[in-house]
Amino acid sequence: MVTLTFITTSLFLLLTPGPTNTLLAAYGAAFGMRRGAALVLAEAAGYAAAVTFFALIAQWVTHMPAGLAVMKTIAAAWLLFSAVQLWRTRSADAAEAPRRAFTRVLLTTILNPKAMVVGVVLIPPGTGANLPVWIATYIALSMTAGLLWILGGSLLPRRLKQHAYQGAALVLGGFSLVAIASAAA
Repeated sequence: MVTLTFITTSLFLLLTPGPTNTLLAAYGAAFGMRRGAALVLAEAAGYAAAVTFFALIAQWVTHMPAGLAVMKTIAAAWLLFSAVQLWRTRSADAAEAPRRAFTRVLLTTILNPKAMVVGVVLIPPGTGANLPVWIATYIALSMTAGLLWILGGSLLPRRLKQHAYQGAALVLGGFSLVAIASAAA
C-alpha cells in the first residue's frame, strides 16, 4: 500500500514551485479562486497521464539517456513557448481564455519533470495491481496543492496581480533554461 514516506515526499514535491504551480498561481491571480479552481482538473489529468506513463516504462526510461534528453528538450521548448505567450498577455486583468488556460496547464503538467520523479523514483517498482492506488493518491495530493497555489495567486495584492503573467513568464523561462541545460548535460 501507499506509504507515509510517499505521501510526505509527494506533498513536499507538489508544494515546491515549478512550472505547473507557477501557472496555477498566475491563473489564480487572473481568474480568482472560484474560476481558477477548475484548472486543478487539468493538473490532475496531466499528472494521471504522465505519472502512469513513467511508472509503466520506468525500467526502460532509466536505461535510455537519449530518450530522457529528448523528453527534457520537448519540455523546455513547451515551457519557453508558454513563457512567451504569457509575456505577450499584458496583465492578469486581460486573462487567457479559460479553455486555453486549461490546455496550457494540462500540457505543462504532462511535461512537468515532477511526473517523471514520481513515476520513476517515488513509486516503487513492482507495485503491480496497486499502481492505480499510488497514482490516485498522488493525483489527490496534487489537486490539494494545486488549489493552494490558485488560492495564493488569488490573494495577491491587485498591484501584483496585474503583473502575474509576466512574473510567471520569467519563472517558466528560467525553468526552460534549466531543462535545456539538463538535456545538454
